[in-house]
Amino acid sequence: MTSPSHGTRRRRPVLVPVAAALAAAGIGVTAALGGLKEAPPEKPPQLTPGQAIDQGQFRTEFLEAVDTTEQGSFGMTKRYLEIFIKVTNLGKETTRVGLLPKPGKISEMPLSFAGSLLSVNPEIKSKYGADVFVLSYGIESRQLHPGITTTVVVKYELEPTATAPAEIRVDVGRLFYGALGIRDRTHYWQLVGEDKDGEFTPTVAAQVSLPVRQEQA
Repeated sequence: MTSPSHGTRRRRPVLVPVAAALAAAGIGVTAALGGLKEAPPEKPPQLTPGQAIDQGQFRTEFLEAVDTTEQGSFGMTKRYLEIFIKVTNLGKETTRVGLLPKPGKISEMPLSFAGSLLSVNPEIKSKYGADVFVLSYGIESRQLHPGITTTVVVKYELEPTATAPAEIRVDVGRLFYGALGIRDRTHYWQLVGEDKDGEFTPTVAAQVSLPVRQEQA
C-alpha cells in the first residue's frame, strides 16, 4: 500500500457493485419464485438407551422397554409393556412421580416427573392408561426425593393378543425454575415452551428411541 504522505492514495478495485448486482439478481429470482422459504425447524437431539438428559429438574436416563408377562390373580397371565427410567431429582424438594399427560393436554406446570414426558410414540393402546411408579428393592413408591437416584417404571397393560411395537420413541421436555407470571412471583418448575393465544406448546428437548425387548414368559 502507498504511504498516505506521498502523492494520491491508490484505491484497490472495488468488487462491491458486482456483488451487489449478483445479490440483486438473486433476490429477483427468489422473488419470482415466490419469496424466501423458511428453514425447516431443527430436530431435537436424538438419544439412545443409557444417554443422560438434563431436564433441569431431573437428570434422566431411559434404560429399556420390555414386552413382558406376569402371573396375575386366579392364575391369569397378564401382559405388559414396561419402560424403565433412571431418574435423579435435582430439585430441593420432594416431587411426585405423577401420570403421563393426555395427548393435547400438556400442562405448563406439570408438578410431577411424568408430566415432563410429553408423548410416547406410537401411542400404546391400554385400557387403563399407563401406571407410573418408583421401584426400589421391590417396593413401589410415588415420590422422588431430592438428590436420590431411583428407577421409575412406566407400565402399560396390554391385551393378550396385542402386538407390541418393535421400537418406541419418547419425547422429553425440559423444565426451568421461575415465576409463573408478572403478578405471581412465586417460583415453580415449569416446562419450556411457547404460550400463544392461551395455548401452550412445550418444546421437545430430546427424543429417545428404545427397542422393545421381548421377554420370555
